[in-house]
Amino acid sequence: MKLDHDELRLYNAFAQIQTNTESLERKVRANMNIRKVIKPTPRKRVGLLAVALIAVMMLAGTVYAAVNMGVFERFMAEHNPDFGQVVSPVEMYTIDQGIRVDIIAAQQFGNNAIMYVSVRDISGQNRVTPYASITPVLRTTFSEDRLGFGSINGSMEALYFNQETNTAYFQIEFHQDTPFTDVMELIIHNIELESRRTEAPFPVALSDMTAAPTMPNPDLLPAEFVTWCAEYILVPTRGGNFPALQNDAWISNIAIMNGYLHVQTAAPWHIGMPGVTLTCPSGEWVMPTSHTLLQVDENLQILDRESFMDMCPYEVRALFESSYGLIEVVFPIDIAALDFYSLTLLGHFESNIQGDWSMTINIDASDSQVRSLVEEVAVRYAIVESVMVSPLGVGFNGRVDGDINAGVRSLRGAVSIETPAGNIVIHEFPMISFSQMYEDNAVFSGFARADLPLDAGEVTAVIIGGVRIPVE
Repeated sequence: MKLDHDELRLYNAFAQIQTNTESLERKVRANMNIRKVIKPTPRKRVGLLAVALIAVMMLAGTVYAAVNMGVFERFMAEHNPDFGQVVSPVEMYTIDQGIRVDIIAAQQFGNNAIMYVSVRDISGQNRVTPYASITPVLRTTFSEDRLGFGSINGSMEALYFNQETNTAYFQIEFHQDTPFTDVMELIIHNIELESRRTEAPFPVALSDMTAAPTMPNPDLLPAEFVTWCAEYILVPTRGGNFPALQNDAWISNIAIMNGYLHVQTAAPWHIGMPGVTLTCPSGEWVMPTSHTLLQVDENLQILDRESFMDMCPYEVRALFESSYGLIEVVFPIDIAALDFYSLTLLGHFESNIQGDWSMTINIDASDSQVRSLVEEVAVRYAIVESVMVSPLGVGFNGRVDGDINAGVRSLRGAVSIETPAGNIVIHEFPMISFSQMYEDNAVFSGFARADLPLDAGEVTAVIIGGVRIPVE
């Protein structure tokens, strides 16, 4: 792929967050008894563009109406989203932490709602990336037969990233059991600016490895399993960080013992462990013979997980948030061919920003584009109580009286719609969730998402579990 000047500058800038291999090697050697130094190829540093901040746009939590700015028309012309023809312009935005979030358009259809949202960094720091994502929550009043407010999570799909304006565009959908009211509040408290899998070669040749201090494996399995669980593990150290691979992770220790390569990595417990792959001289992956996973405190002292049973939930949560996970992977290797092995570290890098991007919108329900169930219908061992067909897809709710497993099996299969032009399969594997499950009854809800807007007015029936269900 050929990059223009601005793209090249941005990619080069991102390259600066990669692991500092020289510093990492120095720390690894200092902690792991490694003899000689192999100088890495130096990288040319790229200066970052200094941009003045626009102070008036940095007001936190302020919501603006973007009327007459042509935001909706421009979005439709440039991106032509799949459901653009069935939404209404909103053109409202809010700013916090130098990040502007726009609700470009939205619409609700009974139990279903859809929004088009953009996220843009207006601080000049270009923090939004093609990997950005959001965690949207919709707060809405329930319909008249239910009291109070409800909050539901939405499903998000990344549509497009504009590198020139540092803007990411998303399609968000919400589905619930009862119809939405006209007033809805979109709440976003976390924006994931970047989330990506990463990998980097280990910066020291394996032939330079020497012995390292060991300790008995406190997580050793019974004797019959010792063949695939290491009897001894390396003593944990602070080792060398690799922040570009995974947040706050580090190489705890690495050494060769008795013809086996031991690689020990660590990271905050709630983040998850970085991975390791080893490639042999023939180019194939070497399968590890054992994994040992331990939990340690900030002083690298191993925690006894059985003691958690005596703690209250708050204490357990606090301990997990402050503890670290340590994993040691053991590979069989050919000592005589160490220089031909390749060790790669795998991680998951995340960058988040917290703030308050909340906006309340008023959208009239598009009832004319909705078809609903005439009366409840038995689908073998399940009872479908309600069906709603909208441009977004087919939603359905009901109950199971009796054998719950039989009810689950009754709902398996594709969801289709019946039209004058013939039957159309909407989804082969619709989402179905069960709740209030008891020994002999349960409640379920499902949704079959359409790939393109449906013409609900043309739908005469829905087929669920092979059973025809008329709608009106």
